[in-house]
Amino acid sequence: MGETMSEPTIKLRGLKHSSMPTWLGLVLGSWFGLIWGSLLSAPFGIGFGVAAASGLGGFLAVPLWGTIWGLIGLGRQREIAVRRHGIRLLADGDPLTQRVAALAAKLGLKTRPWVGVMPHNNAYAIGSNANNALVVVGQPLIDTLTEAEVDAVIGHELGHVANNDMRRMGLARSFQNSLVWYLGFSGTLQRWARWILTWLSEFFVLGLSRKREYWADAIGAALTGKEHMIAALEKLHQAPALSGFERDHARLMFRGFAKGSLWSTHPTLEQRRAALQREIYLKRIPVQQTKALPEAPTASTLPNPEDIAYAKR
Repeated sequence: MGETMSEPTIKLRGLKHSSMPTWLGLVLGSWFGLIWGSLLSAPFGIGFGVAAASGLGGFLAVPLWGTIWGLIGLGRQREIAVRRHGIRLLADGDPLTQRVAALAAKLGLKTRPWVGVMPHNNAYAIGSNANNALVVVGQPLIDTLTEAEVDAVIGHELGHVANNDMRRMGLARSFQNSLVWYLGFSGTLQRWARWILTWLSEFFVLGLSRKREYWADAIGAALTGKEHMIAALEKLHQAPALSGFERDHARLMFRGFAKGSLWSTHPTLEQRRAALQREIYLKRIPVQQTKALPEAPTASTLPNPEDIAYAKR
């Protein structure tokens, strides 16, 4: 038997995958928005003292609502998606399930996500954390991409799982809704601050979404090779326009809105390709050298079931 080449395996513990910094930033951002809204509204018919008092309760209410409702929504994501999105869950022995499991183990995840197939030419991952994640791959991708390119897409979605990006984005959206809803209690704040903060927070959420895509691309490239990640991106961006379902859930998708503006959910193809070619994020992924899989992941390459099990039900 010939020698096997070595390839990098990601050190999961070395990834900055904690969502706590994002949560703290959202709390501070909501407090800043409440103070700023009070200052902005004061010259327009309401005294600063009254405006500030109306915002004091928000210092507790907005973070509390944002956190609780955000986590509740994330916890129900997988169940809702399977029921409403036309997803077909795959069995343990399905080749795609095995490939996802092998890549999850290579990434260092202790649980392997559920795997589903959808009819749309896209892919996404959902769930509050790695213990209840679902990776969904579009059947058109399976039919048209090479195995290495499909693995790159899967690696990208597993990168979102490993980085807790679903929790980051879910909390960001929940905090945004909580802040805007709370400001709606005051007619003056609603008239002046609420409208402005709605747009400012939207730019923040979209900016966070674009940044997380770069990191997920880098993890997919670290798992499979940047040439496969770039090839998959190029093929997907040549695909037909986004379907209605994809537009409605663009922030979740592997390919979303990418117009190169503040309104984009994703970086453009050119931006993502350049980041991979220059290894802007890729060189910051912590890796270690291990023996490579001789071929595409198969049942024989899967880790021991005792070491990696399905996510908690």
